[in-house]
Amino acid sequence: MFSITQEIDCYITCITGSDLLPLIGIEAFLALVFFTFYLKAGKPVFRLTSFIAGQLFMVLLIGTVISAMQCSQMLTIEIYTAYAVLSTTIVMLLPKVYYKILIRKYSAQPITEIVDWPQVFVNDLIEGAKVYYYDSAVPAAFASGKVIFLSMGMLELMDEKELKAVIAHEAWHIRYNNRTPLLRQLSFMTFTKNHSKDELELLADAFAGKVVSESAVKSARAKLN
Repeated sequence: MFSITQEIDCYITCITGSDLLPLIGIEAFLALVFFTFYLKAGKPVFRLTSFIAGQLFMVLLIGTVISAMQCSQMLTIEIYTAYAVLSTTIVMLLPKVYYKILIRKYSAQPITEIVDWPQVFVNDLIEGAKVYYYDSAVPAAFASGKVIFLSMGMLELMDEKELKAVIAHEAWHIRYNNRTPLLRQLSFMTFTKNHSKDELELLADAFAGKVVSESAVKSARAKLN
């Protein structure tokens, strides 16, 4: 019969008596250091890098703790292993099909049906990306897979330069969308809240500012706020 008390006792006994105890201490210390850097860092790229490093050391810490265990058939380890495998599979595979679900959900159509330049603009930023529009008065833009979705409300609200800034922002997300599932999965595996969203948005804005202009990014943001 499963007993959480017995499993906790087993963790304490195995860890304190393990040759891996110094390594466990080092990994825990480095994870704490990098999470502290994350809280103290000012630049988005430093914050994001510190957060990822902290999560990686947390994953290493969990793996080392599991390696130190001598008790057989520990239910908590079996549950965690199943959780890690299942969540990794879902997180890594979902982006490959989710954009197709969104196209059907929003009845989205290629942007070239109404205007050509957004697709031409994206072609210069990232190979293979497509721009779709959908019928909604609410101004919105987002990326999934290799597709950028723009609402009719967004197309009507923004002038051409502002819209280029919005598209460049989403193109940045497509460039690095292979990293986003990894960040999400690290958070799942370490049970830490995914704090990467704000940093990713700031980095995408910085990219749009270089490609178009910082004034266009600020103007687009002002219209959406």
